[in-house]
Amino acid sequence: MQNQENLTIMRGKIEDAQEIYALYHSLIDSSNGTWDEEYPSLELVNEDLAEGEVFVMRDGGGRIVSAIAVEREEDWIELTNWYPDVKKWGQIGRLGVAKDMQGHGIARTMINYAIGQLKSEGCDAVRFLAAACNTPAIRSYAKLGFDICDEIEAWGERWYCYEKRL
Repeated sequence: MQNQENLTIMRGKIEDAQEIYALYHSLIDSSNGTWDEEYPSLELVNEDLAEGEVFVMRDGGGRIVSAIAVEREEDWIELTNWYPDVKKWGQIGRLGVAKDMQGHGIARTMINYAIGQLKSEGCDAVRFLAAACNTPAIRSYAKLGFDICDEIEAWGERWYCYEKRL
């Protein structure tokens, strides 16, 4: 593991699309995830980047070792009963960490960075879904103080609906 001082987080650029896509697809074989050859697609990565919704972590050599999407869409609003008093929220998703960098707090660092971005934009809460089979993610979210608002079935999987007030 590289020293945390050698890792930097920045907004992803369009020219990062192939590297982010390759990172995501290197994680497909994980027994903890729900990603497959169709999701996340290169088209989706390009859309996220075009909308300025992706943050990447680079190591000292410039390699992307993690990526996360920070969205402001209403896609999930009807999935469950979120906090009823929240007026402005963001959602995070598509968090990937290179296999050789896993287990060193990178995911938590990326989530905290995304939360900081949403908070600076005036969001009241952050929401995301985690596959029930994604044990490492669930452990990370518990340490970050997220509430599980619900458990749902969607897209052929069981998901936990997480939310945190900012």
